[in-house]
Amino acid sequence: MRGKGRLLVVDDEPTICDALKVALSTDGYAVQSVENAIHAIAELEKQEYDVVLADLSLPRVSGLELLDRVKKSWAATEVIVITGQGSIATAVDAIKRGAYYYVTKPFTADEILHLVGQALERRRLVHRKERLEEELSLARGVHQLVGQSEAIERIRAIIHTAASSEATVLIQGESGTGKEIVANAIHAQSKRSRGPLVKMNCAAVPETLLESELFGHEKGAFTGADRRRIGRFEQADSGTLFLDEICEMQARLQAKFLRALQEREVERLGSSTPIPVDVRIIAATNRDLAKALEEGVLREDLYYRLNVILLQVPPLRERMDDVPILAMHFLRKYAAREGSSMSAISEEAMNVLLSYSWPGNVRELENAIERAVVLGHGEKLRAQDLPQQVHRRADDQHPLVPAHLTLEEMEKLAIVQALRLTGGNKSEAAERLGIHRTSLYDKMRRYGITDPNARPTEPEPEPAPPPDVQTH
Repeated sequence: MRGKGRLLVVDDEPTICDALKVALSTDGYAVQSVENAIHAIAELEKQEYDVVLADLSLPRVSGLELLDRVKKSWAATEVIVITGQGSIATAVDAIKRGAYYYVTKPFTADEILHLVGQALERRRLVHRKERLEEELSLARGVHQLVGQSEAIERIRAIIHTAASSEATVLIQGESGTGKEIVANAIHAQSKRSRGPLVKMNCAAVPETLLESELFGHEKGAFTGADRRRIGRFEQADSGTLFLDEICEMQARLQAKFLRALQEREVERLGSSTPIPVDVRIIAATNRDLAKALEEGVLREDLYYRLNVILLQVPPLRERMDDVPILAMHFLRKYAAREGSSMSAISEEAMNVLLSYSWPGNVRELENAIERAVVLGHGEKLRAQDLPQQVHRRADDQHPLVPAHLTLEEMEKLAIVQALRLTGGNKSEAAERLGIHRTSLYDKMRRYGITDPNARPTEPEPEPAPPPDVQTH
């Protein structure tokens, strides 16, 4: 029985042990006593104790050494040290090393009971603080994954499993599905949650700077390196490094990155001194992994090193049950930000949301709701408040291909369809088609596609493809 708390008395004087045992057990505590520090450690390894009362003058292993071991191995256990009148300085040293407080011999039962009660209260407060921090961590992490579909529940379960390990995680999913939110949730629930979460989008950093961003550089390492720079690996020490669009990293740099993962150390550019790092890696990509491996975009050895836990985030069109929940979540978010009275979605508007296939996934839905809140009026979001693009029904976005078309005609139709679905954004269209943007430009010229629906607000120059580009 644990009673009011489980206590361990450590003293080589049997009379002290017996007296403490009687006084504490009479007050409702579960008490065990041992005569030295070696037996105390063995007892602590067998079961959890709330408070240890230890004499500082123990044979062989001192009370201070026992204190150090307890705070190192059982940090939540409070320690009250027992000392003689002439050892007050040692008792004060014990407090600096983590003891709750000290009591001097001779002492009364009331003194001991009062100190034990206070130590247990502090332990409860610390435990409550840790529990609240854990709940807050969960709220910052997995609770950002809005939805109740089976797909989202599966993702939550995998996140919980991944967070409890130190394994690398590879997240695969289309653009806008929420891969970064998944990474946030894994970090927030992990043992590293108090450490930094450092993020880098490999596609957003120029190739010439990516190596320096990752590993850092010394002053004078290259032209323009006028000071030392700490790389993302070092910034993430004791925490998590999230690398989005990992497939956009050059093969040579992928090899160096793999070596850093395996050796757990990095070298800054311009230096040959290895720097140890303690970093957990989460990587993400919107590419088809099988195709990325086949095309050599992702090194096979790096893939297997990253793919300890593979987490695939489904596109929104495969979890349409979550659309109403997500839409209301974003409505509340942006109505609060804008000071809007809008608090509901009309049935007509919801039907529009449910009839669209959301090629841009959750990000596109969020943007649509934000726009509607900013431009709309009244307490309900109306269908006319939604962007024109969203009014296209799912059936209209995926028409059947006539059987009489040739392969080239089908390819032309697919390109036109992709450009229409993305509002003329060539980068997104190329991504949907699974080809490089330069290949898309080449095919558009070949088929005479002028792209009348291109977005005027996002002009994209059409560079001539390099001579060695192969069309698909």
